[in-house]
Amino acid sequence: MNRLFHILLSFLVLIILAQCAKIGRPSGGPRDIAPPVVLKSKPLNRSTSFMGTQIEITFDEYINSQGMSQELVVSPPLEESPEIRMRGKTLIIDLLEELRENTTYTLSFGESIKDLNEGNILRNYEFVFSTGEKLDSLGVLGMAVQAFNLESPESEDPIFMMLYENLSDSAPLLEIPDYVGKITPQGAFLINNVRPGTYRLFALQDLNRNYMYDVPEEMIGFLDTTFILDPEMFEYQLPDTIPEPDSLLVDSLEIALQDSIDLSMEDTVIVEVSDSVMLAELGRYSVYVDIFLFQEDNKPQYLIDYTRDDRRKLSLYFNRELTDSVYLEPYNFEPSGDWFLLEEHVMKDTLDIWLKDSVVYNLDSLHFLAEYPVTDSLLNYITFYDTLKFNYREPQTSARRRKRQEVEEEEKEKISLSTNIVSSQPMDIYKPARFEIQHPVVSTDLSRISFSRQEDTLKIPVPYSLEKDTSRMRRYFMKVDWESEMRYFLDIYPGAFTDIYGLTHDTVTVSFRSRNIEWYSRILLNLSGVDGPKIVQVLDKNDEIVRATNVFQDGLIEFDYMEPASFTLKVIHDNNENGKWDTGKYLEGIQPESVSYHPGSITLRSNFDMEINWNLKADEDLSEDESEDQSQGDNPTEGKQ
Repeated sequence: MNRLFHILLSFLVLIILAQCAKIGRPSGGPRDIAPPVVLKSKPLNRSTSFMGTQIEITFDEYINSQGMSQELVVSPPLEESPEIRMRGKTLIIDLLEELRENTTYTLSFGESIKDLNEGNILRNYEFVFSTGEKLDSLGVLGMAVQAFNLESPESEDPIFMMLYENLSDSAPLLEIPDYVGKITPQGAFLINNVRPGTYRLFALQDLNRNYMYDVPEEMIGFLDTTFILDPEMFEYQLPDTIPEPDSLLVDSLEIALQDSIDLSMEDTVIVEVSDSVMLAELGRYSVYVDIFLFQEDNKPQYLIDYTRDDRRKLSLYFNRELTDSVYLEPYNFEPSGDWFLLEEHVMKDTLDIWLKDSVVYNLDSLHFLAEYPVTDSLLNYITFYDTLKFNYREPQTSARRRKRQEVEEEEKEKISLSTNIVSSQPMDIYKPARFEIQHPVVSTDLSRISFSRQEDTLKIPVPYSLEKDTSRMRRYFMKVDWESEMRYFLDIYPGAFTDIYGLTHDTVTVSFRSRNIEWYSRILLNLSGVDGPKIVQVLDKNDEIVRATNVFQDGLIEFDYMEPASFTLKVIHDNNENGKWDTGKYLEGIQPESVSYHPGSITLRSNFDMEINWNLKADEDLSEDESEDQSQGDNPTEGKQ
């Protein structure tokens, strides 16, 4: 018994010693979530009569300066970027060029100041100094959105707001701005510490980062007119002296943006300010503006590629819609008669040339002298002369596959025929049946199409009409007066469609059911305030156009057979009445066509009529309750279609 006791006692002691011998990481305090704090600077922030070339800013902890050079914005901009380095906890900024006299400079760090360990960000810190005896205190603030959809700008490249004292239209194309500010990902912008004067305002997605509009693909925005910044414009008088940073009263600032455009975002933007900006400067002495960003329609015209993947078809691909005809003159062969058929695609940037003459398409190489439109360096359209060689090579195959192909070639060649009818899905009763044929069709035979519905145990023939799509050569529509939730049978036999080569298709057989009419909903839009041509669109959750109609006057618009889902209503103010949204042209002073969105989304459910009243001219400063009521539709009433 004593021996057992000693064994148990020894085992217990070993366990205790093992626990005591464990080496562990001591538990720390709470996680650091505080951003870096500026302890001092040389010179003091908001100093005047600055004559130096170096700025030192000391923080309470070590700073990660990686990427700071790309994030830092200096206004007025410098031709040579400052040199940035760290010395312990001190950020050193070397200015590499002579500064302007009597000018207030603002160094905006955005989100580039972050501590080394946790990455906590000191947001929107600004260091301000003047080479004169006073600090300029006027400014411009506002929102920049994409003109086409009123959404925040999405860009990996910086988007700047620029102020020019040079009021010439060509200034943004030829010189850097006098003041600059960076647009946040949410679209807010602020240019601080601007001297009184008359300015031109310009927005630029600066792809090559040179502060000039010299790349056609750059997104821009501009005010139609110049504007004045003057202290007398503001209700409050500018202060004679600027307080020291430690006496400032605010650590953050709410800028309530004027609701002057219908933005699909919050009405208030929070701009965090650390120890450097007064409420008076940002709120009382800044002019508010809205800027609509767009990309000019100035892409050059050129031929992207040309191919011959099919022996019978030549394809030409352009980078944008063609403005003129394309001519191909045979160079190494002499065709006779009607030897080709031209197919233009909907976007008019692709041409397919179907070779009808077997003597021609059996040639492995076809050479052409080509004429097609391109743009020169000034974006003027000119005719370009080219030589195009279309070569065709039969796909390389194994001996076994070649033998199988030879057997298949002994049978009559078939063309493919596809349709939007799917047996496993109900057919929408407002859509026609659609057929896509592989090659251009030369003839149709309706006797080779059997279409019927089920009634008890019988199949009853259903009348229909077959129409060729006016915009797509190889597409046909079968239009039917569909009945609700009915079983249909469709049989398309060989010979229903015959292509230009005398080929036809295999038998296509499909049975399907039409959708129940009570599944659908309907939008009844009472649109008022229509002062010109408009395009009314219903957009789904992916911003794809579900329905659209042109409107010229106030009235009721009905969107029938709507899916029970959530949608958004959009209006394009179609000023030139061409049925589409048009971008702007800066040098011609043309703004992009404006758009409007109905507040909130519209949620539809089956077998309901959703009534919505929308006055395009009404005050858009709706209360939260009114916005909620409109987003649900005004006076929805239940009823069958």
